[in-house]
Formats: sequence, structure tokens, C-alpha cells
Amino acid sequence: MTTTTPHFTPTPAATPSTDSLFCASVAVSALSAAVELGLLDDLKDRGEIRFDDRDRGADRIDPAVLRGILLPLEWAGIVVLDERSARPGPGFDAAYLDRGYFYWLAGGNGELTSRAPQVALERNRHGEFYHRDMRAVAVSSRMIGDVEVELRFDKILADRPPRAVCDLGCGSGQRLIRIAGNHPGVRGVGVDIAPAAVELTGASVAGAGLADRISVHHGDVHALPQLPEFAGIDVVTCVFMGHDFWPYDKCVTVLRRIREVFPDVERFLLCDVVRSEVAPSPHTPIFTLGFEFAHALMGVTLPTRSDWMAAFDASGWECEAVQEFNRPPGGLLFELRPSG
Repeated sequence: MTTTTPHFTPTPAATPSTDSLFCASVAVSALSAAVELGLLDDLKDRGEIRFDDRDRGADRIDPAVLRGILLPLEWAGIVVLDERSARPGPGFDAAYLDRGYFYWLAGGNGELTSRAPQVALERNRHGEFYHRDMRAVAVSSRMIGDVEVELRFDKILADRPPRAVCDLGCGSGQRLIRIAGNHPGVRGVGVDIAPAAVELTGASVAGAGLADRISVHHGDVHALPQLPEFAGIDVVTCVFMGHDFWPYDKCVTVLRRIREVFPDVERFLLCDVVRSEVAPSPHTPIFTLGFEFAHALMGVTLPTRSDWMAAFDASGWECEAVQEFNRPPGGLLFELRPSG
């Protein structure tokens, strides 16, 4: 088994004051809103936003409101404002690169974290005892993965092209669309438990003109159906949702079921963020605290790397290689094949 060693070097940080903590929390909400409203993309593409740019049309934003959204980003050094417009600030490029983490936290999980006391006190911690914006989770996960993860997937599949791919937890569908574009003869199947993600994937696939090659299905990985479309799938992928397989006994059952419903599978590329085993400190990287906080509220077991290896052994999968990522921190890509 081979391992790729990461090169992340954390930057020391001073203990923040309560003033800066409060301002930072406002900036997180504003940054997430700017992502969803397309303001960061506008700044990236055009280099400037005038406050009256959005004062008409279906997506109208009052100039005073637009300036108000961008004001916390000026505090954070992400934009520079004058009386009429906003321009990228010294921190813009870094914020744009990391925008997915902020959109994931405030956009996808904002309702969950804002209701943390009620969720924590919920006695019936099964089923729908919390709510997340799964469309925002899907889009933000794609943004996070685009920095490093998806490039690694492309290389693995380029070295050994697939015949047919199934993406479990297909999210926004962009991974399947990209694979189909890179490999014109490949057939794709997407599965997601969230109706919003299934709808988003279906629309994206249709918009890309790939509905004849990619099908999308609503399904729960804990009870995967035996779909006719699964025949001939030689590569299964799963990104940023493997922790939903857990705890251990359920994970082993899910991993065994994946082998059963994909009779022709040769490779399983499983990428997820594992639980940190280091105490929080000024060196804690982006995403780690938010990821673990949100999943603790949801009652989701987050496995460590060694937990995954034990589950692979017990479920009939051999881990041929593990690749580590700087972004997201704690991200691992397990390259698996059926054993025996």
C-alpha cells in the first residue's frame, strides 16, 4: 500500500479577542451570502461590483443591502469599498479559493448550527430531527473538492480509464459530468439520498446534454437497491459522505452491500474527511472544527483512518493505496478493490 504525504504547514495565530470573534462570525455569514448571490464570481470575473448593478430584474438587490453584505468582507480584507463600488481586497484570492468551506458552514449548515441547543436537547435523535440545505451542501462540497480532490480523481481515472462509473452521494453531479466529458465512452450513474441533490444533478446532466449517458436515482446508501443500471459498473466513487456509513457495524454492512449490488466492480474510490486526533489549537486548519461540530450535532460518528482500515478488512475490501489531501484538511482517498 502506498501513501502520499501532505505538505500542509499550519500558520500560527494569536488567540482572538471576543470582538474579533463576533466580527468574524458576521463575516462568515456575509461571505456565504456573497457566494450564493454570485458576488464573489462577479468580482473574480469583472474586478468590480457597483452597488447599483443589481437594482433591477428578478435578482434585484437594493444598493444599500448589497453594500451591507459586502461591509463585513471589507472588515476581513476580502473587498475594498468606496462610495459606489467594491473591488477585490488583499484577502480576496484566498477567500475565493476557500469559499466552499464558508458556504458549507453558513449556507448548508446554518440552520443546524443556529439551532444547536434545540438539536442537542432532542431526545428522539433519529430521522429528521435537524435540517440542512442539501443543495448548498452539494454545491459547497463541489467547491471544496475542486481545489485538490477532483484533480486526483481525474489522474487516477486517466491512468486506468473506467467503462462505467457510479457515484454514491453524487451531490451536484459535476463529478459524473466531468468524467463523462473526459471519457466519451463512459456510462454514469448517480445516487443520492437528498431529493434536492437528485434534482440538481438531473438538471446539470440535462444542461450538459448527457442525459443519454448519465442516469440519476434517489437512494439511501444504507439500503442500496439492486438497480439494473448497476450491471457493468466497474468503478464506484464516493466523496465526502463515507462518514454517513457509520457507526462501525453499519459501515461494514454498507461496504458489503456495495460489493453485492455492483457485481462487476473492480475499483472503489472512497474519499472522506476523517476525525482529527489532535486537540484544537491556534494551528487547527480551516474546516476541521466546523466539520466535527456539525456532525456531532447530527449524531454522526466520524471515523479515524484506522477505523476505516478495520472496516475495509471486515467487509471484503482491500486498500491498495491511501492519498492524503491538504484541502480539505483530514481528507483521505482510499483506493479499494474487492478482496478474495
